[in-house]
Amino acid sequence: MTPDQSEQKDATATTSQRPVTASRHDDETNQQHQPHQYPDPLRLSAIVFSQCMAVFLCGLDQTIIATAVPKISDDFHALGDVGWWTSAYLLTTATFQLFYGKMYSLAPVKYVYLGALLVFNIGSLICATAPNSIALILGRAIAGVGAAGLMSGAVLILAQSAPLEKRAGLLGLVTGMFGLASVAGPFIGGALADKSTWRWCFAINLPLGVLTMVAVAFFVAKISSPSTAGFSAKEKLKRFNLPGMIMVLACLVCLILALQLGGSKDPWNSARVIALLVVFGVLFLVFLCMERWLKGSQTVSTAIVKSRSLWFAGLFAACSSAAMFVAVTYLPIYFQAIRHASALRSGVMLTPLILAFIVMSALAGALTNMIGYTNPAMITGAVLTSIGAGLLTTFDVNTSSSQWIGYQVLFGFGIGCSLQQPMLVVQAVLPSEDVPFGVALISLFQMVGGAIFVAVSQSVFQNGLVDIHTVFPNVETSTLLQTGATNIPMLFDQSQLPRVLEIYSNAVVNTFYVALALSCTSIIGALGTEWKSMKEAPADDGLGKNSESLENPSE
Repeated sequence: MTPDQSEQKDATATTSQRPVTASRHDDETNQQHQPHQYPDPLRLSAIVFSQCMAVFLCGLDQTIIATAVPKISDDFHALGDVGWWTSAYLLTTATFQLFYGKMYSLAPVKYVYLGALLVFNIGSLICATAPNSIALILGRAIAGVGAAGLMSGAVLILAQSAPLEKRAGLLGLVTGMFGLASVAGPFIGGALADKSTWRWCFAINLPLGVLTMVAVAFFVAKISSPSTAGFSAKEKLKRFNLPGMIMVLACLVCLILALQLGGSKDPWNSARVIALLVVFGVLFLVFLCMERWLKGSQTVSTAIVKSRSLWFAGLFAACSSAAMFVAVTYLPIYFQAIRHASALRSGVMLTPLILAFIVMSALAGALTNMIGYTNPAMITGAVLTSIGAGLLTTFDVNTSSSQWIGYQVLFGFGIGCSLQQPMLVVQAVLPSEDVPFGVALISLFQMVGGAIFVAVSQSVFQNGLVDIHTVFPNVETSTLLQTGATNIPMLFDQSQLPRVLEIYSNAVVNTFYVALALSCTSIIGALGTEWKSMKEAPADDGLGKNSESLENPSE
């Protein structure tokens, strides 16, 4: 073979290999950039149903214990621990929001969500089998850690399962289930405690939780995080920023404990509350310094810090959620004390609000799907909530049934328009890698807003009751609070009762002014959010470049 022939043969061989190499590279590129395949309608229905169940359990666990407390205290003889049976759950649910936000941005949503469900079920099992009060508190805290990942996880799973412009309707359905569970909780808890045992208040979570886990495992696709695909475990741990996350958790624990203790168990000027607030302030300053110095591994990304819409949406979420919590907390007290309704009956009298909330959640979702913008629903919701809260401030001892029903409906319409929208704003304005943390931030705003202003409302309510002590010096304000709304007539003569009920009604109405101020403030959040169409989704639709095919979602 001549040298020329040899060179020609080598050249031919090299040329023949090039298309193979290019083809492999193209295949890898195509696999990384393949378009996301959304599930078919049947699979989507199963996914939505599973998320409705999970969110229902999350909302149920917040309120189901309320009417079961007397039975639990009878068994454990630990009346002093009553507050912690609720607080332990809310404390961990709020503090672990950002933890899950970071986890969802680093690992596949499916696996993190299944982990959260498992922790929630373990906590529920501990509660259902608790031999004493300490075990119950521990179980509630563990269940709260799991629940922290459920609401934001549900939003992200829906984001993976439907295009951005169609998510509003699905999110409205899931949000409506949360509201329904929050109101239904006391009814279900009371019925289980009376007819069977209070332990079923927690055991009921287990079969539904396992069913949800099975549905998620089989129907939800595994989609890798777009920002960390191909990263090593060491690189992911660096991005997680463990010191920063520990600082965030410590800050939130101090803040929420101070809010739960202040004005209820301890005065706001007590040493314990002041110490918690001071420690919170110091830790928060340390956290800000860490974020300033740790370039490249901050807990909160630059895109989130600079996003005007996220912070205005956060303000909107905190105010609208807090207004709802205030109204739902004090409307039953009004019905029990002024309308002489039983605890169960007062819950039934909240039906206009919750039905309006569910209906408008669905309608607002459909409207947002149709026009592609969240702003109209946010503005409409803020205005309706403000008008509804303003009408609630007109309540007195002579308010007619048509008035308290109609005012609740208007307020419920406003809240139904409002609650889901900030979650959609986050998905529309943030880069895909920041969406999980942004969703967690919105959830945190909602919870902390509720915690702060329910505590503020409690102080406003107690200050209003001071007038009863002024008119009737022999009755202390603390006695009124311990007696409960339904037993107020037992403390006074019939001749004194009209004046007492008038003062009591005014004290409740004062809390509705807090809801009114919050609702009006939410208008600022709605107006400050930029107009960005959800129909103008980015190329990866917020899901990243490593979306896997849905052919094998159980992997």
